[in-house]
Amino acid sequence: MLESASKETIRALFDDDATVFWVDWREGEADIVRYCETVLRTGSLTAEQVRTATPPGTDLFISYSGKRIRAPLINGPEDRHIALCALNQVLAPDYEVRFCVPSNGSDTLAFLPLPSAKWAELEQRYGAAVSRLFYRFAERPNLFTDPLPF
Repeated sequence: MLESASKETIRALFDDDATVFWVDWREGEADIVRYCETVLRTGSLTAEQVRTATPPGTDLFISYSGKRIRAPLINGPEDRHIALCALNQVLAPDYEVRFCVPSNGSDTLAFLPLPSAKWAELEQRYGAAVSRLFYRFAERPNLFTDPLPF
C-alpha cells in the first residue's frame, strides 16, 4: 500500500484480518484490546474490566508484558479512542497501533499494530507516505468524536 495506494492494495490490506483490526464506534473497549492481541499474538496483551462504585461503573485495565495501566474511560463515545490511546501506552516501546487513514469517514475504523522498529523502518523507506496513510494518533483529536485533520 505504501508503494501504490490503489483501491486494490488498500482493499487487500483491509481484508487481511491477520494484519489490521477494525473498531466500530459502539465497540466494547476490552474487545479492542482482544482484536489487537489477535493481530500481534504477544501472548501477554489482555484487558480486564473491573466493576467500581464510582462513575462510570467499570474500570478497564490493560496489561502487557508485566505492565498494567488503567484506561480512564468516561462511559461515552469517546471511550473507544481513550482505550486505543491506553493500548498504545501499555504497548510502548515494543509496539505501536496507528489509524489507517483510508478507513476514515466510516463508523468502523481500521488500525494497524506493528512493532515500533517496523514503523521506524517504514518511515525511513517511505517517508511522509507513512504518516499520510497511517496516522499516529494522540489524545486529541478523538478519532471517533472530533473532526480529523484529513
